[in-house]
Amino acid sequence: MSRECYLTGKKNLVVNRVIRRGRARAAGGVGRKVTGVSRRVQKANLQKRTIREHGVTKTVWLSAHALRTLVRGGFPQVELM
Repeated sequence: MSRECYLTGKKNLVVNRVIRRGRARAAGGVGRKVTGVSRRVQKANLQKRTIREHGVTKTVWLSAHALRTLVRGGFPQVELM
């Protein structure tokens, strides 16, 4: 089972880490130069929680956003235990 939000589908995202040097043109420099680009993982804020869906109890990964929505009753037929 991968770490993916059960309700919203949020998961880890692969992004670029960009390293720059120099002084901005607006600050009187010749401009910023990119000296390195490397890949990194931006992790989703997932937490393991127990929910009851249609009367069935499940332990699932939920994003922080989904947890807030659950507390407000945003997902019908799903409740936090």
